[in-house]
Amino acid sequence: MSVGESHKLMSVASCGVVASGTATLEAAFLGLPYCLVYKVSGFTYYLAKGLISVDFLGMANLLAGRELVREFIQYDASPEKIASEILRLIESKEERELLSKELEAITEPLADPGAYERAAIATLGVNEDGVESGS
Repeated sequence: MSVGESHKLMSVASCGVVASGTATLEAAFLGLPYCLVYKVSGFTYYLAKGLISVDFLGMANLLAGRELVREFIQYDASPEKIASEILRLIESKEERELLSKELEAITEPLADPGAYERAAIATLGVNEDGVESGS
C-alpha cells in the first residue's frame, strides 16, 4: 500500500484504527469497524477543549448521536487501550458485523438528496432553521 490508497485498504480490512477526520466518514461509508484516535499537542488540546464543546469527534458518532465507534482522545489514546479495542473487534465477528451494519445504517441517508444539509445539521446540532437542537 502507498499514500492515497486508504480506500482500497479499508475496503478489504476486517477492522481499523483511524485518525479523526474525513477518513472516519470514509470508513463508515465502507462499513469498516474501527476505533478513532485523536492526539495533538497539549497546548492545542487545552485550547480546543476550552473553545469547543462536543460529545464526540468522529462523524459516525456525531451522526448516530451516540458512541458507535470507540474514541480514544488525547490522554486516553494509549497503545494498550487502542490494541485492546482492536483485539476485541478482531476476535468477535459478531461485534464487527453489528458495528458494520450500524455504520452502514447511519451513512445510507447521506447518499440521498439533501445529504449535505442533513450532515451539517447533525454535526452542528441545529435544526433546519439554524436553531440549536434542544433549545
